[in-house]
Amino acid sequence: MFNFSKLPLKAKLPLIMVALTGTFLVTVAFLVYTMAERSIRKNVYAAHEIEAKAGAQALDFLISSAQSNLASQAAQPTVFRAISNFSRVIGMIEEDDPIAYLKRTFAQENPNPADQRDLLTDPGDETYYTQSHVSYHPTFQRAVELNGYEDLYLFDAEGLLIYSVKKLDDFASSFATGELAETSLGKLLAEAMTAEAGQVVLSDFSLYGPAGDAPSAFFATPVFNKRNQVVGVIAARLGSTGVLQALTKNLEDSGYQNIYLVSEDGLARSPSSSGDHFKVLDMLPELPQTLAARNREPVHFDNVPALAGGEATALVMPLDLPGFSWSLVLETNYEAAFAGVKQIRLTALALIGGAVVIAILVSLFAARRVTTPIQALRAATNALAENDYEVDITGKSRGDELGDLARSLDSFRDKLKQADEAAAREVQAARQTAAVVEEMSGALAQLQSGNLACDIEQPFAEHYETLRENFNRSLTNLRESMSEVVGASEHVGRFSDEQSAAADEMAHRTESQANTLEQTAGALRDLTTGIRATADSASRMDKAMSDTRNQAENSTEVVESAVGAMDQIQETSKEISKIINLIDDIAFQTNLLALNAGVEAARAGSAGAGFAVVASEVRALAQRTSTAAGQIQELTNASETHVANGVSMVGQAGAALSSIINQVSEVSNLVSEIAEGVQKQSGGLENINSAMHELDSVTQRNAAMAEEASASSQLLQNEAQTLSGIVSRFQLGQGLNTAAEPEGWGDPAENSDEEWDRSAYL
Repeated sequence: MFNFSKLPLKAKLPLIMVALTGTFLVTVAFLVYTMAERSIRKNVYAAHEIEAKAGAQALDFLISSAQSNLASQAAQPTVFRAISNFSRVIGMIEEDDPIAYLKRTFAQENPNPADQRDLLTDPGDETYYTQSHVSYHPTFQRAVELNGYEDLYLFDAEGLLIYSVKKLDDFASSFATGELAETSLGKLLAEAMTAEAGQVVLSDFSLYGPAGDAPSAFFATPVFNKRNQVVGVIAARLGSTGVLQALTKNLEDSGYQNIYLVSEDGLARSPSSSGDHFKVLDMLPELPQTLAARNREPVHFDNVPALAGGEATALVMPLDLPGFSWSLVLETNYEAAFAGVKQIRLTALALIGGAVVIAILVSLFAARRVTTPIQALRAATNALAENDYEVDITGKSRGDELGDLARSLDSFRDKLKQADEAAAREVQAARQTAAVVEEMSGALAQLQSGNLACDIEQPFAEHYETLRENFNRSLTNLRESMSEVVGASEHVGRFSDEQSAAADEMAHRTESQANTLEQTAGALRDLTTGIRATADSASRMDKAMSDTRNQAENSTEVVESAVGAMDQIQETSKEISKIINLIDDIAFQTNLLALNAGVEAARAGSAGAGFAVVASEVRALAQRTSTAAGQIQELTNASETHVANGVSMVGQAGAALSSIINQVSEVSNLVSEIAEGVQKQSGGLENINSAMHELDSVTQRNAAMAEEASASSQLLQNEAQTLSGIVSRFQLGQGLNTAAEPEGWGDPAENSDEEWDRSAYL
């Protein structure tokens, strides 16, 4: 298992620096990346919204322009005259079937391709219809080009298509009856015939057969004469190409965006702008964006399947177009839209990697600069541990902590060297002391065995020579004292014989005294028995009294505890009041501080993030204040507990006082027993009185013997004093004292104040 603490410092420092640097760089990079990603996403979404709005505006302009231009054209005299002229000249065609002639001339036999039949202006038949066509066709042709129409139609009041720009298969056909009446244009024509002047009716995209089943939307408005009568209808066909051009007008031709229209029925109302993925009126798959478009819900999807495949962001924007329930959908390839985010991510990773490599190199360099002098100091320390005081300590000139350590180590080396030198001197002194101790031990061993002639002849070291001389002088004084002790012992022996004879006489008289004492002993035994009984009773009384005293003391302690508990409750209540006031102040100041911090953070904006942190910490402080309030509640509960304890202790005091009363009663009984024992003791005391008279006479006879013994004791005392004087010459812990020979060392009787006459005591 990896243990960081066991790594050397040269490895720890780079690891710590790399970890700190890496953490800082990763944090900064993450924050920058997050902010950049958020900004890019915001810009991408904003750009998509702008592009969608531009497409919607272009489409709205297309539809609105088509409606307004068609209404404006219907009000022009040119259109009225064209419908009137075309209706009139058709009947002037000198053919069996004028309608069939017109279809054959302008459509079926048109020298231009089917999609370019509008290029034929004059077929050269010099009919009145051709003359009118030459006059009006260029005007209507320009109107188609300018307004983005696919075709422009003129109908007479009977529903006959008397003119069209493109001359498709529906030219010169009746829309009042037949298959054309059921087309979207036919239905719109019938609706336009009943519309008001200036009102434009329209139909949504549908397949139009005469145009090769091309998806087409139609606009139509009635044309009135001066008598406000409907003379015909002017209509325009709008194809998907114009719609697609309007939608993609402001899009970049990058291929990673797809814009299209979806109706409430789920059918596409415009082709795919990117690739041939679907056509107009195709049923679109049920994707989140298409379902939202069908429901006309404005929404922005971040990552959804695209109709063109892959993942995409999708913006759904319902359109407000009169007569159309369309919603615009803008799909953008997800990877292409957020390629900048990916680039930023790669750049951030590269920068972090480079920064980490640089941090590692810098850390290794810094670690080497730090660990090299440390290793040198470690080598010097190891050398000092091996008593190498000549080692060179480097780094003493540094101004940092390592320099301080080197200088301290240098000072420590000097002190170690001095300590070793002092230790060497102490070893030498110890050797000298050991030699002296050995010599003294040998001499003392001989002295212990009784050899008083064990003088030390070998000289000691200079500072121990005084010890040897004192020892030798002590031996000399000891030999002299022992000689005097021997003489005193002979005198003590002589006086001891005389004391022995007196002791024999004392023994005989003591036998008589013993008989008398025996009687006294019997009386004393009786007295002892009575006293013992009294003592037992007194002991029990003492025990009872002691128990009573303890109970009283306990009662006192209980009462004092109750009082102390009540005092403690009072003090606790005071402390609670102080704490409550303090908490109120803290809560007020905390709320005020949090408010100020929040205001300052709001004013500072992004730079006030620190203030926001302060506000958060202050709110945490408010939470801790609430916790303190809970602690106050606990103190209150503790006060209630103290009150209960006080009540309990008062009850204990009452029980203790009751016990004291019972103990006092027991003491009274014991006192009675003691009185009876005292009466018994009085009889024994009478016997003791008679025995004492006998002991008195014996005591007088022994007095003379006591005086004789006293005289002998006095002599022995004198001899003892002499011996004491001899011994006092020796002083423990001090120099030896030499005492003079006591006076009157001759006959002991000379020291007595009176003549010693033994016969007086016999």
